[in-house]
Amino acid sequence: MKVAIEGCCHNKLEEIYKALEHIESVENIKIDLLLICGDFQAIRNTEDFKSLSVPAKYRTLGSFYKYYTGELKAPYPTLFIGGNHEVISYLWELYHGGWVCENIYFLGYAGVVNFGGLRIGGMSGIYNHWNYNVGHFETLPYNESTVRSAYHTRKYDVYKLAQIRQPLDIFLSHDWPTGITNFGNVNKLLKTKPFFGPDIATGKLGSIACDELLFKLKPKYWFSAHLHVKFSAVVYHDERTTSYSESKEMSSTSVENPDEINIDFDEELNNPDEINIDLKDGVNQEEKNKESNNEKTLQDYIIEDDKKEQIPCTKFLALDKCLPDRDFLQIIDFPEANGKFEFSYDEEWLAITKATQEYLTLSSNAKPLPPDNEIQKKIEEELRWVQENISQIEAGLVIPNNFQPTAPAYGQQQTFILQQPFKNPQTEDFTKLLKIQNKINPEGQSPIRQD
Repeated sequence: MKVAIEGCCHNKLEEIYKALEHIESVENIKIDLLLICGDFQAIRNTEDFKSLSVPAKYRTLGSFYKYYTGELKAPYPTLFIGGNHEVISYLWELYHGGWVCENIYFLGYAGVVNFGGLRIGGMSGIYNHWNYNVGHFETLPYNESTVRSAYHTRKYDVYKLAQIRQPLDIFLSHDWPTGITNFGNVNKLLKTKPFFGPDIATGKLGSIACDELLFKLKPKYWFSAHLHVKFSAVVYHDERTTSYSESKEMSSTSVENPDEINIDFDEELNNPDEINIDLKDGVNQEEKNKESNNEKTLQDYIIEDDKKEQIPCTKFLALDKCLPDRDFLQIIDFPEANGKFEFSYDEEWLAITKATQEYLTLSSNAKPLPPDNEIQKKIEEELRWVQENISQIEAGLVIPNNFQPTAPAYGQQQTFILQQPFKNPQTEDFTKLLKIQNKINPEGQSPIRQD
């Protein structure tokens, strides 16, 4: 199975899909799945600009609304996470995950799904220490503050992901894990982005939440975006390797990227050929330094390489935003993935969601979270429930194709004003499936009929 990875989308779906079709034609291959690492911008109408954190001069409709209405259809199954430039009012409707239109699935604020035999996890948003320990308190109408804080990662969602015990093939985040630059060619990175230097030196570049999850979950691949540059690394998970936050005292202030909102896209998409990235190029900088030691022999390196082959590793890749002559796409082959090309729920994640639902807080004062050993017992109980009540049913784990528009799309109701959040039928179906309380806009308005 061939999987396409894309960095920041910024509502350039048509251009991304055209690039993939070009790659298929030139390389004579078939792409089976597209993963997008945030800043998707599911803009349905001009009213959605009120819940999108971008300067006014960058507020353009883009092409998503055409997929939302069915005028266009995504040519590839597409999975994405949220970044820090998203239509929060829409993605919040689908907090647990769901279809934003036909064939494009939002993984949720945190989640795990299966596709074609691959187990894919991810987390939306970016890290900000001011809002990390609070609940999901933001709601309509958003103001200048809450439209930003709404996309800040919360400890509750990280806590849920940290309970995963079964191996992950892929993990998606918008932020980079803090300290990931220690495992790649940081000198090359600084030639492209020299202003990263002070933040790398002080431990401010990236997310400490992602850093924690990287070393707990140890996925085979980790893909990110956000910083608008290509960067690869390999993290070997041996007994000496710890997270950056555990090995260094560091500030928790999030990085400000001066390139972050420079999203003035060109109309033409040039040179969208496949980027041949060998992830093995991103070796640990410490190992590179060791290679310069003349006292080592070739046999020493052969022994070290043999040992490394036995150590599980995470191959990390960050990609750029969709612009001409930028590294925003990568195709990776997963020959071992031979399952059905359809999205399905993950048993363990359903159990985690069911076991932790009572701790989902919709106010600033987040409910205290229980210790891992306590919640793990509950997860084990809920896993048995999921296996007995969902997995045993025919197609019980297959995610239903139950997309239904809620807000009107551009051109359908020009006078539409979003004053009350929508109650999304997909979220209602999901919570009924798990027999849990629907806390996401339970008093919201029903979808507006699209005549």
